[in-house]
Amino acid sequence: MLKSLKIMLLMLLFCFGSSALLPGQTVVQVDAGRGDVPVHIPSSYDPSVATGLLMVLHGYTFSGAYFNLAPLTEEHGFIYTYPDGSIDSLGFRFWNATSACCDMDSSGIDDVGYLLGLLDLVASQYNVDPLRVHIVGHSNGGFMAYRLICEDSERFASIVSFAGATYNDPADCNATSPCHTLQIHGTLDPIVNYFGGFINDTYPSATQTCTQWAAHNGCLPDPVSGSNINLDGGIPFSETTVQRWEAGCDDGGSAELWSILLGGHLPIPSGQMADLIFQYLLDHPKPAPSTIDQFIRGDSNADQSIDISDAIGTLDHLFGNGAIGCRESANCNSDASLDISDVVYLLGFMFANGSQPGSPFPACGPQPIFLDCLTPTCP
Repeated sequence: MLKSLKIMLLMLLFCFGSSALLPGQTVVQVDAGRGDVPVHIPSSYDPSVATGLLMVLHGYTFSGAYFNLAPLTEEHGFIYTYPDGSIDSLGFRFWNATSACCDMDSSGIDDVGYLLGLLDLVASQYNVDPLRVHIVGHSNGGFMAYRLICEDSERFASIVSFAGATYNDPADCNATSPCHTLQIHGTLDPIVNYFGGFINDTYPSATQTCTQWAAHNGCLPDPVSGSNINLDGGIPFSETTVQRWEAGCDDGGSAELWSILLGGHLPIPSGQMADLIFQYLLDHPKPAPSTIDQFIRGDSNADQSIDISDAIGTLDHLFGNGAIGCRESANCNSDASLDISDVVYLLGFMFANGSQPGSPFPACGPQPIFLDCLTPTCP
C-alpha cells in the first residue's frame, strides 16, 4: 500500500517542479552531521545584507524539495535549503515530529536538534536575517514544522504546514513566543484527515490546529473569512476557503487556514499555488525588536553603575518577584532570555576577569530590546 501510494504521489510531485539550479544561483553543500545538504544561494546575495531563509521539509517516504518554490527564492533573494529525513526499516525517509507522525520504528531520533543545528551552520556561513526564517512542510514535514516552533519558536517567523497537524494536546507544545502559522489542507485528504485522526497517535483537525495556535498567539477566537483562492489545478474555480485569526494577536503571531474543498493529500497545484504560499511568507516576518537609547547592559537597578547590587537585584527579580523596569539591562549575556546565567556572567565580569556585558556598555546607548525595557535605566 505504501509503495503504491508513493508512486501516486510521485506523479503529482512532477507537477510541483524540482530544485534544479536556476541561472545566477549557486548551490553549496553543508553537513550538519548526516551528510551533505544542498543550500541554494540567490544571485542577489550580498554578505553585508541580512538575507531571508526558507527550509522545506518533505513528507513521509519522500526526499528533496517540491512545491516549485526554488524560482521564487531566487526572485525574492532567499537562501533555500531542503534537508532529508532519516530512513526507517521500510526504506522510507521520515521526520520524528509529533507522536502521531512519523517515527514508525519509535527510534527517537533527534530531528529537532539536527534541523536547528543545520540552520545554525548555514547562519555561521551566510548572513541570515533572523527576522525572516521560514519553514514550508508537507505532511510529515508539516508535523515537523509544528514541532520545531513548539520547541524553538524564537527561531522562526512563520511556518506553512500543507496536510500536517500540530500536537493533539496543547500542553505538549512548549512554544515561548508567537509565530505566524498557515495550515493548508484538503477536505478529502485520505492520509492526514482534515477532521483529525490517528496514525501512530491521535492528531487534531485542521481547524483545531489553527485554533490552538491562535490561542497560543493571543488572538481572538473567532476567525475572519477572506476571499476564496484557487490552489487545486484540477478544480476550475476558486475552491479554497480562507480563514484568518489576526485580531488581538500578540506581535509576531497569527493563524490562518486554507481549506481546499474536495482536495486530497497532494492536489495538482494551480498556477497560483506557489506564488500564494511564498507571498504568505513575505507578508509574515518576525517583528523588528524595539530599540531604546537609554540603558546600560548590566545596570539592572538603574543607578548608572555596575556593582554587586545589580546582581542582587537580578536575583531578587528571578526568585523573589522583585521589579526590574528594564529587563533587557539585566540580560548581561545578551542571549534574549533572563535567568541565573546572567547573574553568573555579571559576577564573572566583576570578580573573575570575565567578558564584559555586550553593548550598550559601559555607557548608555541604543541596542535592540529582545525582552522589555519599560523604564530606561539612564536619565
